[in-house]
Amino acid sequence: TMKKRFYYLVCGLLGILTMFLVFFPFPTVAQTPIMEINIVSGNEAGGYYSLAKDIEKLAKEKNLDIDVIPSKGSLQNIHDVFYYQSVPLGITQGDVLAFLNTFANDDEEARLQSESLKVVLPLYQEEVHLIASPEIQSVAELTGKTVAIGDEGSGTSTTSATLLYQWGISPKELRTYDVKRAIDALRKGQIDAMFYVVGMPAKVLEEQIFPEDNFHLLPISLATTPEDSFYTKLYSKVTVAPNTYSWQKEEVETLAVQSFLITVDHGDCEQVTPVANLVKDNLSWFKQNGDPLWKQVDLQFFHDQKPQRISKCVES
Repeated sequence: TMKKRFYYLVCGLLGILTMFLVFFPFPTVAQTPIMEINIVSGNEAGGYYSLAKDIEKLAKEKNLDIDVIPSKGSLQNIHDVFYYQSVPLGITQGDVLAFLNTFANDDEEARLQSESLKVVLPLYQEEVHLIASPEIQSVAELTGKTVAIGDEGSGTSTTSATLLYQWGISPKELRTYDVKRAIDALRKGQIDAMFYVVGMPAKVLEEQIFPEDNFHLLPISLATTPEDSFYTKLYSKVTVAPNTYSWQKEEVETLAVQSFLITVDHGDCEQVTPVANLVKDNLSWFKQNGDPLWKQVDLQFFHDQKPQRISKCVES
């Protein structure tokens, strides 16, 4: 079936199945006192980490002890929240959650994770940045080329593999580089293009890429397939406005994916409800004082969610 072929292709590209089962051979997070609330976030250059640090900052004023843990991204965060009770909260992309849910029938571990992981809060949309050298003018030209697909353990790695499959593109080589290493490799001509899924505008892309690099964003959209509904539920069409970055002068069409704060519902809500309430009750403060990405957070998104997908620790 299409789903099975897609499942094995993505697993082959990224070792995702291995990531879900034995993501890291050693625990990545030390056990901590129960009163400290850990949030596993993402790369320190990215939006997840920035939002989590905003939560940590306000929490101190409210006598909540929150510790933000950097990570490689969505896949690692799902792993850590699922396996470590000392990590009750994490941030992840919606397509990574959908991947688990779609293939839950094919793999027991994926089924357990899919059933256990719950949404605490919707966050913001993340845009797919496909950045290429001047020689690459279209997605089709990536066939036979070398492409960086995000760090191992990141949501970018899942999104990029999914889209490459959906487009029917077969690069010569895929490299799992974090964003800064990928930019450096693109500048040196070691790769032809790089994916990075992040909320706009991404500070790291403005700070690390310069107009003289002559990089550009490739316009992307979903290919038409019989399984359109599967992809269109995950990815929405968005436009990158001109001059969103100093090196990007023209309007570019791309795709976006929703991000979420997630948990696993254990016996009690002691470490989840206070954080959910902190964000819900102070969203206007975050929008005014926190990372600009907070301005995209819309809690009405909950109305589109099935009740069983929402954590019982979230008070309506």
